[in-house]
Amino acid sequence: MTDDIDPLGAVSRSQLHFFWLADCSGSMRMHGKIQALNNAIHESLPAAREAAAANPFAEMVMRAIKFSTGAAWHVKDATPVDDFVWKDLEALGVTDLAAALRLLKEELTPEKMGRRALPPVIVLLSDGAPTDDWEHALMEFNDTGWGRPGRTVRVGIALGKDADKAVLQKWTGAEETVFEANNAQRLTELIKWASVTLSKFASSGASQVGGSESGSPLPPPPPPVAVVADDEDDDTW
Repeated sequence: MTDDIDPLGAVSRSQLHFFWLADCSGSMRMHGKIQALNNAIHESLPAAREAAAANPFAEMVMRAIKFSTGAAWHVKDATPVDDFVWKDLEALGVTDLAAALRLLKEELTPEKMGRRALPPVIVLLSDGAPTDDWEHALMEFNDTGWGRPGRTVRVGIALGKDADKAVLQKWTGAEETVFEANNAQRLTELIKWASVTLSKFASSGASQVGGSESGSPLPPPPPPVAVVADDEDDDTW
């Protein structure tokens, strides 16, 4: 296992689990949001691999859940970031967030995470409001060992002004851990920040992480670049 002690005296790296929870409901087709999400994750991977290679204490593994009408694993196996491949999502259906949370909860067990796993990083991306019983599913998730305050690094990224940021705030546990992306450039910035900076933060050894009253504050994302758009510009979500 990755958390065992090497017979030569070296301690092997603990695993850092990184999860994408990606909304691919029908509304994500509007203004090219689903393709912007796909492109942003593709563009973030080289920097994430570079950061992981420079981290002597943690082995970063990625997985992804997609949710629309129901939820399913987009990348099910815990895959080292060097080998992680993102296949483009297509947008269709409603927004069953509860199904995604229940699918994720099944994986956050000591048996599946390892004895010395670091706080997992979970990034929820959505452009709307859930259409199922997400609050009950969130209560179930928060009652698990890994779902308790300070055990995970949670971030919500709202794609566009119509996204329900109150839902994302309940997911993360704090208003300051919800971020708005109103165009493809900002989405790329936030996704790169999440996959690089937050992975470093989660592996820093802090006993409590962001998203709770007692947790350490998350490192802030880069400020958005001011964009001057004319009246005919439809790139803003």
